[in-house]
Amino acid sequence: MSAVAHGPLLAQADVTTDASGHPASARYGDVYASRAGALGQARAVYLRGCGLLDTPPRWAGAAQFTVLETGFGLGVNFLATWAAWRADAQRCAQLHYVGIELHPVRADDLLRFAPAELAPLATELAAQWPLPVRGLHRLTFDGGRVHLLLALGDAAELAARLHLAIDALYLDGFAPARNPALWTPELLRLLARHCKPGARAASYTVAQGVRQALAQTGFRVERLPGWGGKRQRLQAQFEPVWTRTRQPLPSPWPAHLPRQAVIVGAGISGAACAQALAQRGWTVDVLDAAAQPASGGSAMPAGLAHLQLSADDNLLSRLTRAGMAALRRAVPAGRDDLARFAPARLTPADDAEAQRMRDWQARLQLPPQLARPTATGWCVDSAVLANQALCAHWLRTPGVRLRCGVQVARLRQDGDGWELLDAADRPLARAPLVVLASALQTPELLAASGLIPAAHWLPLRALYGQAQVLPACDWPALRDLQHAWMGRGYALRLPAAAARALQDAHPDAGADWLLVGATFEAGGRTLSAAEAWAHNRAAVAALTSTPPLPGHETALRHFSGTRATTPDRLPYCGLLADARPLRDDPQRWAGKQLYELPRLPGLAVCTGMGSRGLTLAPILAECLAAHIDGAPLPLETDLADAIDPARIPLRLLRRGLPG
Repeated sequence: MSAVAHGPLLAQADVTTDASGHPASARYGDVYASRAGALGQARAVYLRGCGLLDTPPRWAGAAQFTVLETGFGLGVNFLATWAAWRADAQRCAQLHYVGIELHPVRADDLLRFAPAELAPLATELAAQWPLPVRGLHRLTFDGGRVHLLLALGDAAELAARLHLAIDALYLDGFAPARNPALWTPELLRLLARHCKPGARAASYTVAQGVRQALAQTGFRVERLPGWGGKRQRLQAQFEPVWTRTRQPLPSPWPAHLPRQAVIVGAGISGAACAQALAQRGWTVDVLDAAAQPASGGSAMPAGLAHLQLSADDNLLSRLTRAGMAALRRAVPAGRDDLARFAPARLTPADDAEAQRMRDWQARLQLPPQLARPTATGWCVDSAVLANQALCAHWLRTPGVRLRCGVQVARLRQDGDGWELLDAADRPLARAPLVVLASALQTPELLAASGLIPAAHWLPLRALYGQAQVLPACDWPALRDLQHAWMGRGYALRLPAAAARALQDAHPDAGADWLLVGATFEAGGRTLSAAEAWAHNRAAVAALTSTPPLPGHETALRHFSGTRATTPDRLPYCGLLADARPLRDDPQRWAGKQLYELPRLPGLAVCTGMGSRGLTLAPILAECLAAHIDGAPLPLETDLADAIDPARIPLRLLRRGLPG
């Protein structure tokens, strides 16, 4: 069943207590853990069953270790695993924990039922607890060394859309007789597809159907002495006798290669990728042709990130929802001068959009914190951001080095790495990983390097835009505007970091500035500054018909930039396909799936976000960094496929246009 069929909003768990005071579910008629104690069960059944309390523990010395749990419940297994990781001197460098849950509990329940020993960790978990919305929700702890990926929704649907390599599998749904959906052979087969050879599984149940299903999916199953009054517990090891024929498991970055990257482009996309990689321990050089970062399409003084709604909760809607969550992770706490998170007012630009909004109200269910209808339209989750200041902050992440005034003309593969050359073929940098975040220059750079046959293998379209800022005091009708407003255009109040730069140039205007925009100009003649201002003023007529004060033009500042958009309005993010074998044997590759296409090792792109760069850049950067490191992807595979740059050459091949 698709996410559209049952909508994004989930019914939360109805946690109650049984006669003995233990947490229980009225929906399933079962307790959340052994009445002998949830923490004791977590350690005796799951951590011990998966070898995490062995000497040495199974995660000893590993760069990363991934646990998947079915039935996240009250989170005690996660908290116990996190606590064991903290206490273990031999722990892995990165702990990834994926928890699947259809009916998430409330944050208060996490705190109310947490074992006393784990209460401090439960407090940290509750502070980041997400809204009950279908999809993947990424939480990070311990300075980015512990990652929790909450997969909220139907287990079978989500298991088919995860991309990860499981080291330990906790099977902890309600009892098979009470919640059979978490114990079906079909689900266990899906989970086994993600397991590494040698992965361990553990469960409190030894039901015959569960043991048989695990054995049929490649596990060697044992029954060992139980805990807490149960006679036996289940322990299993994944030892398949067949070879994988489906999508390969993600693999970590090769140990023999340095964790060094070069990013071409210091705009929003490049800065977000630099931060994401540096936070994972990479050394990153960022090269940009301009004299300062955020000088191209990211040069507007501020921008608006927001949800994109749709009645069928389509790919773009889900992607922007993940994007807003990632943006909150990427902006440091307490930096309201860089980002102001608040609902934006959305009013219809025309009759067709008014009808779409009525369709949303009839079909779309989301928590009011994300979207809610109003008398004149909708309020949606959004943030107003200081573009250049935010870019500069991301580029100051430890491990990132910025080099401006550097024009990359060509790439050349050199052994296990890539060499970046200038127009005179002089080397500029070398690294085993290169990320092209250079907007419209990306296809030309790849074509000039002989890495794609022509620019239409990664098509991007230029969409020119103009916006204006003026002191809020010069437009009294909008002076008290607190929330961003979107309709035919938009109007918003600049965050402090953006206003400071303008105030330095216009000290008499005060600290409050308004940004009004923006035009969308494709091809043909571009508008003059006066024409663009007239267009943008008219676009806010639904907000106020009262004009700015006479003479406001003296303080008016004009900004322009070019957006890079893709034909399907979805960005490009991921490793590039190797065009040479595709071009040499198009019939062979035309029938393949995306994951089967050959890739250029260590060469990725992150571009084509159009006017949604601020909304999407952080989640795309997280996704790219996870893919490079072989960590669990923070996006479902259908979303990852939708942004894969290899989708374009695959479409060309299927249409019989290989060159």
